[in-house]
Amino acid sequence: NAGDFGDLLAGKPNTAAVGSATRAVWGGGNNNVIEFVLFNTAGNSTDFGDLSANRGYLAGCGSATRGLFGGGSPNGNVIDYITIASEGNATDFGDLSTAKYSVGALSSTTRGVFAGGDAGGGAFNVIEYVTIANTGNASDFGDLTVARERVSGAASATRGVFGGGQGGGNHNVMDYITIANTGNASDFGDLSQARSHPG
Repeated sequence: NAGDFGDLLAGKPNTAAVGSATRAVWGGGNNNVIEFVLFNTAGNSTDFGDLSANRGYLAGCGSATRGLFGGGSPNGNVIDYITIASEGNATDFGDLSTAKYSVGALSSTTRGVFAGGDAGGGAFNVIEYVTIANTGNASDFGDLTVARERVSGAASATRGVFGGGQGGGNHNVMDYITIANTGNASDFGDLSQARSHPG
């Protein structure tokens, strides 16, 4: 079972997280606060800086050096970035193609990928990407196999998997992409049960 590590600065829902080899960083949660911990030292989080705006239901991804926070409610087309090793306020990176929240995200060492989400009128199947080292707006990557929001992503250096989510009910779907190649997602398999907001 998991053991106690420490506490965030305050209890809050709908945060996003990024990390390096040494630091875990959380941003948002219906506010603009960014906070961090060091993996090798259990204890409470420390203030890092602020996002460009208050928002929740955002998604995080990044490289070993840079973290990105994208989407959210409100201000849902914004992508902010931080240098993970250096505390300070987030800086504008660019925009997602559409303002949306409950987006999923994952990354390789070079690309950040955002998928799904909701703009208030239903779930999206859109996947889009950025090159983490270069600021700029997101570009089209392809489509998920099923349109959904509240989806989560995880990745190796080469392959990304988006699992779960909601859109016309909860989903047990897992899709995968090859991060270096644009194109539509393919079926990976199923989660053990349908769920939204998995970690």
